[in-house]
Amino acid sequence: MVIAVSTIGIGANLTSLTKFNAIGSEDNISISLTNADITNMVHSVNGVNIDSSTITVRNTDNISHSYKICVITKAGTSISDISGTTSDCATTSIISASGTGNAVITFTNPLNKTSVDFSNISIQEIS
Repeated sequence: MVIAVSTIGIGANLTSLTKFNAIGSEDNISISLTNADITNMVHSVNGVNIDSSTITVRNTDNISHSYKICVITKAGTSISDISGTTSDCATTSIISASGTGNAVITFTNPLNKTSVDFSNISIQEIS
């Protein structure tokens, strides 16, 4: 399985409408890097289906933050969140400086564990 982690995007945040960033032009959108690392991802399985994932986040900043984590997983022809919403997202509690915390994401569409191709994880600093 391939896991891709993204910390920047093409919108102002993970819930805004997608808008291409014309770098260097008048509509240039600045999106700073998140002060966090994804340190672990564990799938919860019910029978043959992956129902949820627990994502462990480490705050790499010297002040406390909370983070919004979104996961899109592809298994064969199925995708965990086919509607393109943020339903496969969760927010961590406040994580202290250099501390760790978890976010549990329950998938809108459970996936067959034997055919997982990849998971894409996005993280956004909330506070």
